[in-house]
Amino acid sequence: MMYNRLLLIALIFAGCSKKPQGEPNQGWGKQPDLIPISGQVTLNVAANEPFVNVMGDAKPALPNFPSLEVKKGFLRGYVADMTGKPLEGAYIGIRATVGTTNGAHAVSNANGYYEISLPYGAITYYAAGYEKDYGQGKAVMGLFPADDNTTGFASENGQVKNFVLQSYGLAKKSEVAAQPSNSTNYYGGAISFDYNIDWDGNIPEYLPKNGTIEVTLTPDGPGIFGENKTFVIKKNIGIAALTALNIPVGKYAISAKLADGTVLKMQETGTYAGSFPFWGLKPSGPTATATVMFTPIFQYTTQMAVAHKSNWQSLNIKLSR
Repeated sequence: MMYNRLLLIALIFAGCSKKPQGEPNQGWGKQPDLIPISGQVTLNVAANEPFVNVMGDAKPALPNFPSLEVKKGFLRGYVADMTGKPLEGAYIGIRATVGTTNGAHAVSNANGYYEISLPYGAITYYAAGYEKDYGQGKAVMGLFPADDNTTGFASENGQVKNFVLQSYGLAKKSEVAAQPSNSTNYYGGAISFDYNIDWDGNIPEYLPKNGTIEVTLTPDGPGIFGENKTFVIKKNIGIAALTALNIPVGKYAISAKLADGTVLKMQETGTYAGSFPFWGLKPSGPTATATVMFTPIFQYTTQMAVAHKSNWQSLNIKLSR
């Protein structure tokens, strides 16, 4: 009886093995050059527009992945960053549904390879995340499927799925179309600006109803993949909100003023203001000059990084005179 129980346990663990068993003996080839992200761009936002995607439809070049054949009953692939460097420690999680739901996952090895022996059923992805050095901390970042597709599939068919760590770009395009102001739909970082409007002209710290806000983000050193682009965002006041989305991940000097030159004060706000010792607005304000680093979703681990999402939440900043 005890032998049978031990045998059953061994078979269960063997069926859900996370150790890559079928990795081909091949290396990574020559990688494409990174697309330079530099210079300066000015973005004009109308009074009735509450958000702006600062990178538009720009997307990074994909790495050249080692070739793999589909292996029936298995999900396997490689994980790399934008430079084509294989990533060790990336988490890929799937669920199989056939009456009940079973899960399985894998963690990529030093060559970026992962492999999952699939439970029987209809397979969907629930997680794709990687923890990367960012400033003085480590940020959990979502991964982009190299074929831009996380549609489910039948376990018996198997699948090859490669993933990329990106510093900007669109996530799942159908989600972008449905929720264009959602920060997790972009692999770049996000900042939301809020402010009160002085409709009657008698509250001096509020912003004038017919004014224009000018926010400047200047790189404070290269981004996580060498990005060095300055963004100037000019927002006509009308809606008391503005979210800047898809900002290449890095550290920026930030300043805000009105079109007439009046310097605006900035204050980090929101539920998680001050929750991150290394990220966010520093100093947290009120201040006229500061640096900013983006904030991942609070306390998320790689196992919680939703597939085909970025895992960046908006950093909230209040503007005042």
